[in-house]
Amino acid sequence: MLSEVLWEGNGTVPDVNRWLENFTGKTENVSVRVEQSHAAHLLSHFTYFGLREVRELLTAMYRDLFRYEIIQRIRADAGGRSDAEYLQAEYEAQLARTRFLGVGNPSESGTHLLYYFRQDNTLDKELFPNPYQILSHSSDDNEFRIADPELRRVVFIDDVLGTGTQAVQHNVDFVELLRAAATRSGQDVEIWYLTMFAKPKGLDAVRDLGFDRVEAVHELNQSQLTFSEESHVYSDPPPGIERDIGRMVAERYGADLAPGNCFGFGDGQLMLGLHHNVPDHTLPIFWVNDSVVAWEPVFRRYKKELGSDA
Repeated sequence: MLSEVLWEGNGTVPDVNRWLENFTGKTENVSVRVEQSHAAHLLSHFTYFGLREVRELLTAMYRDLFRYEIIQRIRADAGGRSDAEYLQAEYEAQLARTRFLGVGNPSESGTHLLYYFRQDNTLDKELFPNPYQILSHSSDDNEFRIADPELRRVVFIDDVLGTGTQAVQHNVDFVELLRAAATRSGQDVEIWYLTMFAKPKGLDAVRDLGFDRVEAVHELNQSQLTFSEESHVYSDPPPGIERDIGRMVAERYGADLAPGNCFGFGDGQLMLGLHHNVPDHTLPIFWVNDSVVAWEPVFRRYKKELGSDA
């Protein structure tokens, strides 16, 4: 049922046993044994992406959401021309006019992913500047302009987009600054947002911020929300496992661990973990380790403010 190999050392038998011991019969009219059996059922459906899978997703992001899109535009502008040498030369010219940035501050997941994104797609370091290296400041009018007159595109890279909170909090001001600087410089600079996973509402929220292109490698659907009617977790449960009881258990303990966010930030209802972190839209019973309530998580989330979308 459980695989510590797939989970990169997380979820050993002692880890799982310690985690199950968190469930002590606090759910109304539910015994300890029933709580633990429902918790184990949830854990058996937890989706974990190790480093290899994360890197494969970043390769797919670059290939499918960036490179293919640029080449299609080049072909369309050239009247459908399909000469490989021409397309590659034009693509390299477009790539040289692009800069890639992580979402959030330097300590957060989007920025952390840039190293693997660059390495696995064999991209030059010069394409990954500090955000404010993209801008130049004029002492004459105290305003920002685009530092590179050849810049045509800025692409933000992220791992998981839930509600769009992080994109709103950390990037809207910079995007507005970038837009204003491009206008002063007389440059048409596109701003893209690409992520590995996203909820549809999160994609809509980021599009509303004025990004020119917003895409995800994988768009999360209702079947991936733990307690939805379409959830794969309860599509064919074993005898004795019920959605309503599982929800009650997750809600009872989640309310203590993350008050107001018992199913994850923004009612996330995810059961998703990544090599570098666990999104806070994932059920708190899996990852909380800094609560005032004593709790042994089975996965670790590196401490950040709840609601950071990563």
